[in-house]
Amino acid sequence: MNTRLLTLLIFLLPQFLLAWGANGHRVVAQICYDNLSPSARASVNAAMGDNYLAQLATWPDYIKAESGWDFTQSWHYMTIQPDMTLSDVVNDNNTRSKIDDVHEGIELMLAILKGEPEARQQMTELMQKNKVEPLAGSLDATALAFLIHFIGDVHQPMHVGKNRDRGGNSITVLYFGERKNLHSVWDSGIIEQERLSYTEFAAFANIHFRSHKTECEDDSLSTWINESVALRERIYNTLYDNTDRETGLPSLSWDYQHDFLPIVEERLAAAGYRAAAMLNKIFK
Repeated sequence: MNTRLLTLLIFLLPQFLLAWGANGHRVVAQICYDNLSPSARASVNAAMGDNYLAQLATWPDYIKAESGWDFTQSWHYMTIQPDMTLSDVVNDNNTRSKIDDVHEGIELMLAILKGEPEARQQMTELMQKNKVEPLAGSLDATALAFLIHFIGDVHQPMHVGKNRDRGGNSITVLYFGERKNLHSVWDSGIIEQERLSYTEFAAFANIHFRSHKTECEDDSLSTWINESVALRERIYNTLYDNTDRETGLPSLSWDYQHDFLPIVEERLAAAGYRAAAMLNKIFK
């Protein structure tokens, strides 16, 4: 795809297609890029070509509009029911050869970027079978975009959701008086309410949480997911703390923004730091 066209399309991407919102994924990418080692940054720059990492981070949502990429849609989330553990889901997934969810999606992209032949062949064959082209003509750029995006996704608590309400998509709330679903509040509502650019949000999150950077860099993928499951339960448990008298719907406003904005910042910062740590290990 032409680089200028790619840039234009990514920035014009409709908001309803995005997880974490476009700015949320750009925040993760910006924090990641700012924390890359010199050698990792050189490798990432080579893979990206003329694009910015913050641009590529939204591409995996953009391609949801292309039917050929439908095979990746389940890679953006993971379903963990209240009576299940992450190990239960992983063990069940291991009984099938296909990539089932964001956990396996991250593992596949890591393997590709590490140069593992079987993973690179698997992704190449999937793209050929579905008649789609790699991002910027590069398997490495494709894997890099997916990896940064999926790491962002898995840090969004509603992307590790329950299937009965589709990760909060089926739960209607009032967010500052406007009807939205709970998932969209977490994808973009809390972030966009701050009226910041992604670079401003990234700078603020980085300042607020950089003292915790080394604490989270070596955490495992299972730790990230279990953190999101715990936060998901907190979101559900506080959902009806305030309700609208007329509709009976959860009413989320300034109190909610006050309580959960720091958590959103922390999740985005942790995603960025952890993505950088992964890439720094791969591209030593």
